[in-house]
Amino acid sequence: MVIYQKKEKNVKPTDPSECGDCWTYTSLKRRSGLFISSSSGKRIEDTCKVFLNKQFKAMDLPFPNKKTLFYTDGNFQYESILKEIYSESCAAYGRIIKSIKGNSVLDKRIETVFGDLKGHRISTSVVEGYNNKMRQRITPFCRKTAAFSKSLKSHISKINVFIFANNFIEKKKEWIGLKNIKERTPAMIEGIATHVWTWKEFLQCNASKHNII
Repeated sequence: MVIYQKKEKNVKPTDPSECGDCWTYTSLKRRSGLFISSSSGKRIEDTCKVFLNKQFKAMDLPFPNKKTLFYTDGNFQYESILKEIYSESCAAYGRIIKSIKGNSVLDKRIETVFGDLKGHRISTSVVEGYNNKMRQRITPFCRKTAAFSKSLKSHISKINVFIFANNFIEKKKEWIGLKNIKERTPAMIEGIATHVWTWKEFLQCNASKHNII
């Protein structure tokens, strides 16, 4: 959660509807670390629906013999919207519900919401790690920051640059066997890119031509 223009408690009825708390929904592939989609706005069903529809369009179509698996936190918005978008025969969904007080996790409950997840480990640790990475690198996400986002458009642009760098520029280590290490970007692992991009390429590229947006 970040703050747009002012804190939620200071928002007045005459302020733009975007003012106050601004939430960013993110999704990524656990195996490769590829960011798939994001959406920013109020923590309401409409923002979540935009996010999950963007994710659906960015991914390969699932089939009964090739299901898409979803793991989320305890936000109950996901359940109804996933059921609207995906056939339950082509997807499975599990979530982790945490009870938190201060900075401590008091309780953690793991649930299979629908589909068969036997043999699969329901976990959100990877996306939580990446969300922490966003907080470290994008100033408005820093805890107790004074750098509030001045516009939703610029806020989303910052996130898009971060996602591009993660997917196309930053290399991840892959263990091949026990000793050999291969370094590739998430986009290379997923077969979207053939090489490690540079910032010069990013600044000069035509995004639509390269099919990266």
